[in-house]
Amino acid sequence: MNVRIAVICVTVLVLSLRAQGRPDVGQPSKDTLPAREKKTGRFSRLLYQTISVTPRDKEAEMRAAKADQEYFEQFAGKKIGDIRIVRENVFNPHSKVWGERKTNAMHRITQESKIRRDLFIKPGDRFDPLLVTNNRQLIRSRSYIADANIRVIPATPDSSVVDLIVTTRDRWTIGVDLNSQSDGNTYFELYDDNILGWGNKLSVKTYFNWKNWSYGGNLFEYENPNILGSFVEGRIIAGKGFNYSDYGAEFKKEFIRPSDYTLGGYGYYRREPIDIDPLDSTINTSLAKWGVWGGKSFYIKNLKSSFFITAHYNTVLHRERPEVSQSLNPYFHNENLVLFNTGFYKEQFRTSSLIYGYGVNEDIPYGYQFSLTGGPSWGEFGNRWYLGGKFSAGNFTSFGYLRWSFALGSYLNNRDGRFYRTALVSNLNWFSNLMGKGRYRVRQFIDVNLTRGWNRMDGYRESFGFEDNAELRGLGEEIYGNNRLVVNSETVVFTPWHLYQFRFALYGFADLGILGYNGNLFKNGFYSTIGIGVRIKNEHLIFRTINIRLGFAVGRTGLLNANYFHINTEDKRQPIRYRPQKATVTDYEDNTWYGWD
Repeated sequence: MNVRIAVICVTVLVLSLRAQGRPDVGQPSKDTLPAREKKTGRFSRLLYQTISVTPRDKEAEMRAAKADQEYFEQFAGKKIGDIRIVRENVFNPHSKVWGERKTNAMHRITQESKIRRDLFIKPGDRFDPLLVTNNRQLIRSRSYIADANIRVIPATPDSSVVDLIVTTRDRWTIGVDLNSQSDGNTYFELYDDNILGWGNKLSVKTYFNWKNWSYGGNLFEYENPNILGSFVEGRIIAGKGFNYSDYGAEFKKEFIRPSDYTLGGYGYYRREPIDIDPLDSTINTSLAKWGVWGGKSFYIKNLKSSFFITAHYNTVLHRERPEVSQSLNPYFHNENLVLFNTGFYKEQFRTSSLIYGYGVNEDIPYGYQFSLTGGPSWGEFGNRWYLGGKFSAGNFTSFGYLRWSFALGSYLNNRDGRFYRTALVSNLNWFSNLMGKGRYRVRQFIDVNLTRGWNRMDGYRESFGFEDNAELRGLGEEIYGNNRLVVNSETVVFTPWHLYQFRFALYGFADLGILGYNGNLFKNGFYSTIGIGVRIKNEHLIFRTINIRLGFAVGRTGLLNANYFHINTEDKRQPIRYRPQKATVTDYEDNTWYGWD
């Protein structure tokens, strides 16, 4: 059982935000109305203030789709003069709503120096539309910023110099979370993603068992997204919760411009109990891991793309683990790995809305990346080489946004020259243009995942189920294999209602999956889940999206075990990027913890 206290807090906030609504202008005095009419008038006003609709302007939607490119390109090559910062609070400062005014009064607005810290476009630079849109996207990506925009103002009569006005709107960043398991183990989390307006994050988790009221420990995490304006992100995590322990530190600098550099380092220790299938047993495991990486990209103007090269070294030492051998549980082998990665990439952004968000501006990346990866590995069971490659491309089309990715990787045994632990992962992602002629905006989403493994060994993570980016929502069966096809289809209706700034999106889904060990994909088991749900989100608040879902599961044998009713909170889905990351192996699923691998 998962219980999220954020839902409770959001409900309380909903009930308080408009506790003192303003009566409608021009209505007769309450003293002149009969008692029944007074009650009816109050209810009508409350209903009107609570649920409101706005008409849809389809022409404005089409113009907005290409507004950035056309707007910024007219200033290309001009000199940037002054850059001014305009900071806005969480809610409209002139709001008549008591709860919104109180929220603004309690909120510490992001400091101007922290906004300027995230600017890599400077006075005196030549105006580059690509860099300006990339910089705006970086500011919008901060968890404490709800929205950001950049306006261009000609500064001289001949317009050879332009000033920029950067406008940001804050998000309420203090939140609480509660997660409880059926065995009684529970954690309570208090976090702030914008401490005193500095843009830094601090979270504290306290673990306890509600059945015997035992104390399980504390876990602390601190994050600075941009240390001293260097665009280096730093994180520290330390603590324990019952049988879990996490201690680690990381710093990293990503590619943020077409010509740039990346570097990073990490070290951490983790102890956790894991479920070993098919033994169906739980054992304690622990490991220590550290690594460093770096790389450089070079923009090639004629290709309008960047060439990049990166290198990544990491080492892992397992201290507690299940039985291992040369062909058993390779996930728990102690090893050192050096990977080199090189290729080309291009990434741009288009601003849109009502995709993964609920009415705010969203920067959707489009472009491509092609890369080749390889390097040596050495450890307790001998030496080997890793070879792999990745390709991904996506763009906006007349029928929506389409992206395809393909990754293939394998180890090469030095002793016999044979490939083993080969993995192929391919994804197709599509979402439609906004559909519908009325006030209800509709998008169709389709995601296809094909995963295949060859020459795998025995043990943990040498097979997979329906999980991560290839989930059958609501399925209650435990199924494994090394050959999988999943199709997720979802129709989302973005309603025009808003309840105290909480937006509602209705959706229906149909997930289809094939999974098993047979080399012929279609001779494996077939499974499907179908259902409906609603997502509720307030983009002014950092609280996660509330998700309420109904559904059932069917297979070739009829109805299957399913979570018929499910309510939880979830992170908002983020668009997939095309910029290179540090080189990693291609495997069935993401093995990272807190972003470290």
